[in-house]
Amino acid sequence: MSVTVLVNVIVGLIKSVNKKTLITLGVSAAIFALGLAASAVGETKSKPFDSSTTPQEMLDLYKSGLPFKQYISLTIKNPASAELIKQELGDSNIQCGGKGTDVRTNKAVCNQMISFMNQTCTVDPSISRNCEQAYISDYLLSQHLTETQQSKLSYITLARAASTNHPEAIPDELIRLLNTSN
Repeated sequence: MSVTVLVNVIVGLIKSVNKKTLITLGVSAAIFALGLAASAVGETKSKPFDSSTTPQEMLDLYKSGLPFKQYISLTIKNPASAELIKQELGDSNIQCGGKGTDVRTNKAVCNQMISFMNQTCTVDPSISRNCEQAYISDYLLSQHLTETQQSKLSYITLARAASTNHPEAIPDELIRLLNTSN
């Protein structure tokens, strides 16, 4: 083999190693960046609902695509958060439960609250005695609310609850969702 051919083979190997090395470094950097982004999203998703939760945080969770049942299962593991969720279940039952002709007529409110009750009670039926209400499934069937719609409406319910603690932080997007979420 001539020296020129040998040199060309060695240069070719060096060039191919550099390309592979660059590709490997590029892929590694991309994986690292995606890992950081996923970690940041994971922190947001795992923050339980509490008195510091803002309406915007709830909207961001909804927009992230995290199913409400998954979020609520993480939230109710925190005792303080579970207490707030129990209060919301009680408020929902008061506003949309009971008996009489005037109950469950405000679909803009009850679609949200009863969806919230169903989604939460499906995850943990023992969280509240309000989970035993027979009208929950009957109402949802009559309204033809899908799982996806219930998830959205459940997030809106918690965004509304968060707005009572943070009335200054009600985003326009929440107002639009409240007006269009029947």
